[in-house]
Amino acid sequence: MILQAATHPVFTVFLTLVILWLIGSALTLIYAELSNEQKGKLKVAAKRVKKVLTNETFVYILKRIFSSLFTLLLVVVLVSLLLRLIPDYQLYDVPTYNKIKGSNPSGAEAWRNLVLYRYGRTTLDGHRRSGLVGALQYIYWLLPIPKKIPVTWDTNYTRIIRYWEGTVYLGKSIMYPDKEIPQIIRERMGISMRISLITTALVYVLSYPLGLVMAKKPGGVIDKLGTAFIVLNYAIPGLVFYLLMNSVMGKADGIFGWLKAGFVYNENIPTSLIPPIFCMVFLSIPGTSMWVRRFTVDELNSDYVKFAKSKGLSENRIMYTHVLRNSIVPLVRSIPGTLLFSFVGSYYVEKIWSIPGTGGILTTALTRNDFQLIQGLTMIYAGLSMLAFLLGDIITIFFDPRIRLRAR
Repeated sequence: MILQAATHPVFTVFLTLVILWLIGSALTLIYAELSNEQKGKLKVAAKRVKKVLTNETFVYILKRIFSSLFTLLLVVVLVSLLLRLIPDYQLYDVPTYNKIKGSNPSGAEAWRNLVLYRYGRTTLDGHRRSGLVGALQYIYWLLPIPKKIPVTWDTNYTRIIRYWEGTVYLGKSIMYPDKEIPQIIRERMGISMRISLITTALVYVLSYPLGLVMAKKPGGVIDKLGTAFIVLNYAIPGLVFYLLMNSVMGKADGIFGWLKAGFVYNENIPTSLIPPIFCMVFLSIPGTSMWVRRFTVDELNSDYVKFAKSKGLSENRIMYTHVLRNSIVPLVRSIPGTLLFSFVGSYYVEKIWSIPGTGGILTTALTRNDFQLIQGLTMIYAGLSMLAFLLGDIITIFFDPRIRLRAR
């Protein structure tokens, strides 16, 4: 009776209130014993904390963090519900099921239930599980709290052989049962991240100066040549360009034979990464260059530039002292989009050049219905996307003086 009362929710709430009251009383007694000087220092510290907590930038960043976390929760729910749309018969071998059913109908149903249980469709006793329940379970796995989850069962799924113990759990892959999903992703993400980061750096180093030079004299020779390059670039289908560059730059006796790149990626030959990186950089330059040019032209036509010209400042000083600083804003804003394009583009690149990155494993998981691996990769990409956009917004606050977080 005492144990039941102690575990009752009402008793838990009452005990929590009592503990909070005791803590408040203790703090009141401690504050009463302080000297006036100590109380003054405490008030000053409280004002500083209040100033930080009510700061517009701090509040904005906090709101963006919570909105990003809420978006991740929506991603988990939507992915779980979309995966639930896959019919049951695509998750198990139908000929095997029919063969077992011909001689042992009950055994066939038991085998089918065990397979569906691995995909989270049913419980061990064969009862259906809703997609919302599966989404809530996955959210619980992602919470950074200690947990103990059964991961290995006997052949009849009646006895637990091994538990997983840790904090964040991404599930168990069907294609790689001997490895945890973070380990699978960690082994393959290195090469994908390397390609993406090199591509992003080269895109900004090349496209940003190109956009500035084009904007300096709109309608000039450089602007026309740059516009022609951008239009031609947009006209080439990405997949066709990848395949064309693979066949041209991979030939040992071709014009690029000195690179020794080959048709597929070889970890022992660093130059084998040059063709895929070149393709991704080439297709990424137009978007960033055009955005920088458009933004810089708008800045050159603004009132403060006209005022600077009337004061007798040279064009170079206006461009590189005033306009260039404001032109950093599109660079900051386009960082998330460029990073995402690098990851999306790498899917095709990794397939064509046989790069063992995350792009290939995602497509394989989709074709083989490895739900846990699909969800794990989706969560990582969604998390990176949210982080990239969050950092872009935060950095923009400090680089763009025209942004005001509080209305006047």
